[in-house]
Amino acid sequence: MARIRIGQQATSGTLQQTITSRIKAGKVVPIISNAIITDLVLGQGQYQKLVETYAQHVRYAPDAMTGQLKLPQITQYVSVVREQVPDPIAAKELYIEFIKSWLFDLAEQDGLSEDVQAELDEQFDSLNVTRLADGLGYPKFDRGREDPLLVLASFPLPIYLTTSHHYFIEMALQRAGKEPRTMICPWRESVEARPFVANRDGTIAFDESHLPSELQPLVYHLHGFDQYPESLVLTEDDYMEFLVGIARDKGRNTDPIPTHIREALVESSLLLLGYHLRSWDFRVLFWGLIKADFKRRYKSISVQLDPQEVDEKYLQNYLSEADFDVYRGTVHEYIRELQQGWEG
Repeated sequence: MARIRIGQQATSGTLQQTITSRIKAGKVVPIISNAIITDLVLGQGQYQKLVETYAQHVRYAPDAMTGQLKLPQITQYVSVVREQVPDPIAAKELYIEFIKSWLFDLAEQDGLSEDVQAELDEQFDSLNVTRLADGLGYPKFDRGREDPLLVLASFPLPIYLTTSHHYFIEMALQRAGKEPRTMICPWRESVEARPFVANRDGTIAFDESHLPSELQPLVYHLHGFDQYPESLVLTEDDYMEFLVGIARDKGRNTDPIPTHIREALVESSLLLLGYHLRSWDFRVLFWGLIKADFKRRYKSISVQLDPQEVDEKYLQNYLSEADFDVYRGTVHEYIRELQQGWEG
């Protein structure tokens, strides 16, 4: 916090000013959705376009295609109904291959050069989503200091949580001159639970002694990492299994959420960025990690993916139970205000 000038009367500060002070102290944890990461990297509305295109690709129950399509329902349908998918892991592999192909098409529409196209076509099978996206030029980071991901990456924070499956936050942190480590929540036994660095050549370097810091922050992927399809939380069944797993072993040696992550959730203000109130990822996150810890002492902020999603009073009352204020604007607008407060 700023130095107090003795003798002057105290002035009332806003929650935003308090958040800015806590950022400086490293006492803020951003929790960033898969949907907003996709939109920040590829453009506004691209996540929903991805979901809709995937639904068409897998011929998702035409009679059910009313309202906004949801990825967990679509992937659940694929894992249960599609004859081409022999098991749940194959359903996740299918989704990963689709994202890669969709990204390739998007880059071609953006004017991908023939040389890059030919090179990446040859490497397509060996690349995960993030490495392919990097080769295709995503994220572009072409807005410089105004890029929302780069703004978040510039803050002196030791821990970032995300339900994104991709490495884009780490890429922003690297662009900001930091050396991030990645960790995947071991919500099922087959998932590796050690901090690592994903090298550009596709190899993984583990760093088991890592302690999160400003210069070596930890990006904790709650719902898996695209290089390991079995780690992805995608289907409705996955979300239920994830919720049971993080609640059942809480506080035990087998707790899938590391102690320093649980402590950070209690001892910091949380920035919940880019969730739909009624989405699976929000509800599992809210009930499994946030609302479950009644010891939390810090005011937090939620910025919805769609500020007009639900009635404002309903939204505020729902989130106030966990001591959240609701920002009535977009994630882009909120991060811009954070940046102005930080620089001012």
